[in-house]
Amino acid sequence: MIDGFSSQLTVLLVESVLCFVLTPMYALSKDPLKVRKSVIVLLNLSCGLMLLCEYSFYIFNGSKSPLNIMIMYIVNAAVYYLIVLMLLFYAMLVFSRLFKRFDLKKDMPCRKRLIAVLAVVFIGLALVFISHFTGIYYYFDSNNVYQRGPLYWVAAVIPTIGAILVESVIIENRDKLTFAQRLVLISYLILPLIGEIIQMLFFGSSLMNICMGISVLLMFFENVVNKEKEIVIATKTEVRTGLANEHACIEWLNEKRGTDELKRYTAVFFDLRKFSDINRVFGIRNGNRILASFSSIMHGHIEKDEILGRQFGNNFLAIVKDRNLDDLLRTLNGVEVPFIDSETGHENKVTLSARAGVYKFDRFDLEGEDILIFAAQALTEAKAKDSDDVIWLTQEMLDNVSGRKKLASDIKTGLRNNEFIPFYQPKVNSKTGKLCGIEALSRWIHDGKTISPGAFIPVMEANDTIRFLDMHILRCVCDDIAEWEKDGITLPRISVNFSRRNLADPELAKKIDSVVRNSKISKELIEIEVTETNDEFSIGVLCEFVDELHNLGYKVSIDDFGSASSSLTLLREISFDTLKIDKGFVDNSKKRDIAILSNIIRLAKEIDTDIVAEGVEQKNQVEVLDELGVDVIQGFFYDKPLPKEDMTSRLRSPFYS
Repeated sequence: MIDGFSSQLTVLLVESVLCFVLTPMYALSKDPLKVRKSVIVLLNLSCGLMLLCEYSFYIFNGSKSPLNIMIMYIVNAAVYYLIVLMLLFYAMLVFSRLFKRFDLKKDMPCRKRLIAVLAVVFIGLALVFISHFTGIYYYFDSNNVYQRGPLYWVAAVIPTIGAILVESVIIENRDKLTFAQRLVLISYLILPLIGEIIQMLFFGSSLMNICMGISVLLMFFENVVNKEKEIVIATKTEVRTGLANEHACIEWLNEKRGTDELKRYTAVFFDLRKFSDINRVFGIRNGNRILASFSSIMHGHIEKDEILGRQFGNNFLAIVKDRNLDDLLRTLNGVEVPFIDSETGHENKVTLSARAGVYKFDRFDLEGEDILIFAAQALTEAKAKDSDDVIWLTQEMLDNVSGRKKLASDIKTGLRNNEFIPFYQPKVNSKTGKLCGIEALSRWIHDGKTISPGAFIPVMEANDTIRFLDMHILRCVCDDIAEWEKDGITLPRISVNFSRRNLADPELAKKIDSVVRNSKISKELIEIEVTETNDEFSIGVLCEFVDELHNLGYKVSIDDFGSASSSLTLLREISFDTLKIDKGFVDNSKKRDIAILSNIIRLAKEIDTDIVAEGVEQKNQVEVLDELGVDVIQGFFYDKPLPKEDMTSRLRSPFYS
């Protein structure tokens, strides 16, 4: 006959071992949601420890050995504490699953119930502590045998109250979970209750804790299965908005390629107007929330067999049925977007509108990427005209696309053949006439001609090859520096441009550092330069990148400062070492421009930031800049971008007459 008590001990031990064995395996695996991964690890470890303590308690209960008695006291107290802490970890898991976050900020969904759960946890821990001295939960008799106290039932009621609060959040947000997911999460309340009832009415001494362990293991296995699905989904999802990414849209189109069904669709590329103003007025965090809220509204206009995605920055794309096109375009003409202010917790509203490029499918044999290129070309025309909100693809635009495709193909060939090299433009101290810095600029040597960046950078930005170019130019610059140092030439710092499209790579700073370290040159000789004008990534992402570069020992400058409406936000959020003033301020000598420029210079000096004026071509510009206190000049007035050989000569003779 099976001994029920021994069976319970065996189950406790097996569950505990499972928790301890599975946890490190999961900790070493990938999870697209880091906060959830941490919570799962904490919940599993605390559950395993609770079950092991429960098992140990029964092993040592009633023992006469002083050491065993001490162990029994410790593990018994640990069981009570861990049951309460598991409620906290359970709540964290549920909130991270539902809302991808767990915090007490004013905009946290179900914030009041979360606070109530935390209060329950605090009260539960306090009562366990009090019980050590009063015996309200438990005590040990003269034979060191465990006895339940008068308020033992409270120890079970308190975690149950907390679990009920969490269940109410699950029920309210049940649309975010599948039925199976809801069932598994709710099991944390249901199974222990069933175990406690059986234990009270029939038999058993640890059924509630055993059932709690079963629930935790169920949540663990469900999460493992769900995590693998989410990893697949994550590769096709744009993180900030939850919409499909560009690759998912291309895949969707390619699945329909060759079918007559495709002719019933229209592709729409659209770009939010002046979204950088939103970031400037409301801040980056609220800007992200507005973007997410806008995406949610737009997704409401998309049917099941249509697709809406975000390409990058403020650029979106939708592939909709012809009959739904007018509704989509009307919405893009102006839509009110509500959001919860991250500072006040109150609801606010903004109105967003967009320019759109439209391509009505007239063929069904096109690659998905070509379809997006066609719609993007129409959007480019819409941006250029600015007065038109909607531009339809024309034959002339198609001809331009063909030319761009050939150029894109030549660029990829050029990258493989190392046709891209750095030219070097000197920065000169106007007071001393001495070379004091250099900027590396990419040039394309193709078919015997030197092609300037204006011809190829826009195409490379569009097809993402700019990321390969930037890293290639950095390697070339490092090699040139190493050679110059070998020849005994004294060098100033050289700035290397990195497009903000590179920020898609979270390892970018480390990769830059790896290139520099492998070249055996000093980090002091390299400055990383980023542009202000691209809104593809949030300022928050740029801030993290700049901070990481600083931590690695690099200087960072911002190019074209003053060319975008987010300038002051950039200065507030990010500690740049150098501001390169936008060429537009240097070109113009209007009173208004001079006033703005003088204030930028004053502000930069007050925050201990260096200034470089670029695009300087005339003596009167140098004189004006000198009066305003700008000494470092870059432009044709002193020198054009030079090939390596000419730059070598200039480095040997660093003074300008």
